Amino acid sequence: MGNVFCYERDDDNIEWKQQLESTCQVMKKQMCWAEPILIQLKDLRVSNKYQKQLHTFAQSYDESSLAEIQKSFRSRQSSKESRNIQTIIKRTGFTEEDLVENFIKPSRASFNLSIQSITPSYIYHEKTSNVGMGGSQVNFEDQMCFFVQITDKIKEHFDQPNELGVMIIHFRNSLNQQHQNRSFQYLHEQLTLFCRTLYDTIVIYYDMISIKKKYQAHAVLLNEETMLNFIVNYVMSNEGIYQVLYNSLLKEMSEIQKQTEQCFKQNKNITVEDMEIPKDFQLKSYVNPYGKAIQTLQKLGKKYGPSSKVKLIINFSQQIQQHAREGNENRGTSLLMQADDLLPIIKYILIKSQIYDIDVHLTYIEKLITNGMLNSTSGYYVVTLQAALTSLRSNLNQQQFNQQK
Repeated sequence: MGNVFCYERDDDNIEWKQQLESTCQVMKKQMCWAEPILIQLKDLRVSNKYQKQLHTFAQSYDESSLAEIQKSFRSRQSSKESRNIQTIIKRTGFTEEDLVENFIKPSRASFNLSIQSITPSYIYHEKTSNVGMGGSQVNFEDQMCFFVQITDKIKEHFDQPNELGVMIIHFRNSLNQQHQNRSFQYLHEQLTLFCRTLYDTIVIYYDMISIKKKYQAHAVLLNEETMLNFIVNYVMSNEGIYQVLYNSLLKEMSEIQKQTEQCFKQNKNITVEDMEIPKDFQLKSYVNPYGKAIQTLQKLGKKYGPSSKVKLIINFSQQIQQHAREGNENRGTSLLMQADDLLPIIKYILIKSQIYDIDVHLTYIEKLITNGMLNSTSGYYVVTLQAALTSLRSNLNQQQFNQQK
């Protein structure tokens, strides 16, 4: 690819380029994408055009205009908040509760990030900028809005053939060319180190420390954990690169996938009674119990980014609760669903969904999200699905063993 972007040189904005060149030099023998990026960087003339765009955009949140902005947003508050929450879940994989617990509450200010290789100054700023946010004058909706709007702008830049956009193009092209007969571990390492490199580049490219410092109260959700999940989700949103990793994982998990398919096919006509779902949650008045949750789960293969898949699983889990509430709304009292109640329901839904490659999707999520997300509410939903699948396969193996006796 030729030099598709060419801007006026700005000596104040070359640090990111120098760091990227240094990183790619070190990695070029191991990482298939490093050499193409190095070649592109050689004659690249850089500009601070996109940095200025982001900082100008962030400036709209300055205290002098805050009241006016809040008034404008709150006139559309319900739809705006809903969009912000759904977008954050899609980009980071964290639920609203996880964000508050991990990044807003002062007691969790020093939240242990899963990936520590980052410049010391930024680590320090990450730890100090979150302290005391619980008493901030800026409410959580404004903090969500800030994150969504800033990542909207970064995503817009990613979509263009600029410095950052071309990095992503080179990565995708390189992995597409190198993927044959490569293990998932190899591909995963390529992806992980590229996204880490892109993140480190973004921190300097946009001068994120300055944004965090200047708009500290608003930018609390703009941190390493959320940004890494956002970057991985964006990079993997491309169908071609998704298929490379998916096919590699499917090949390695073929035996497990066959067991799951056999289990689902053998039990496709199973009923809620057969699964020993508690009577309060059998929804016998429904023609198709938990039908909406089943339909939602069946869309899992149509989502490519790991956080996008997590968002769908969160919606699926919420729909189970909604089904249970609606099925018991005439009782006059609300029923609390326990973990022991949930597992047979999930098993029933898994069988009815007939998603034979669901183990691949869940392992893909597990491998690509950060440890912080895996240990959150979102991660709990993923792990619960995995536990239900393991239990179903175990039952199948036990049945086969008994038949052979």
